[in-house]
Amino acid sequence: MGTQEHSDDHTQRAVHADRTRTFAALAAAVPGRASAGAPDGGRRRFPNVSLLTQDNQPVRFYDDLVKGKIVMFNFFYVSCTGTCPASTANLVKVQHLLGNRVGRDIFMYSISLKPREDRPAQLKDYEEMHGIKAGWTLLTGKPDDCDLLRRHLGFADSDPVRDRDVTNHIGLVVYGNERLDSWAACPALTEPTEIVKYISWMDRS
Repeated sequence: MGTQEHSDDHTQRAVHADRTRTFAALAAAVPGRASAGAPDGGRRRFPNVSLLTQDNQPVRFYDDLVKGKIVMFNFFYVSCTGTCPASTANLVKVQHLLGNRVGRDIFMYSISLKPREDRPAQLKDYEEMHGIKAGWTLLTGKPDDCDLLRRHLGFADSDPVRDRDVTNHIGLVVYGNERLDSWAACPALTEPTEIVKYISWMDRS
């Protein structure tokens, strides 16, 4: 096999591996269902950890951000130079297309993968740099709490070596309607119009 053929084969295997990891994450990204009729079912599905917003406001993950709402989640970190800038730019387009529904009917959340570095001031700078508008909340907190959310929401890599390296994180958006317990996911670089269509399917009474 020639050098070019070997290089092409290696690239194809790498792309296939990335797709395999992404699809595995998609399959895992649906929160577990609680017992039918349980009044505290949401709290059992979602860790109700304490977090801080880019405005340094304390919030509880389930009680304040998720309960009864249509939501979108992704993970990122401020110093990321890989998938994060492109994913954020794509989601800014999604926010623009959704218009004033964001923060009213639909809530967008980005959770830091490096919460020790990404404090509220850094998140606020990131918000301003990328043109993120009201209704999209950037979140940080204790490292163990942020990692618990990452794993619970389906953003962990099945390969423990890769999972320990946040630079290998999967570019994914999990979205759903907590009131209906309806959840799905898609790659963060999906066409913005398609993401809007997907999240709009969750907006039903």
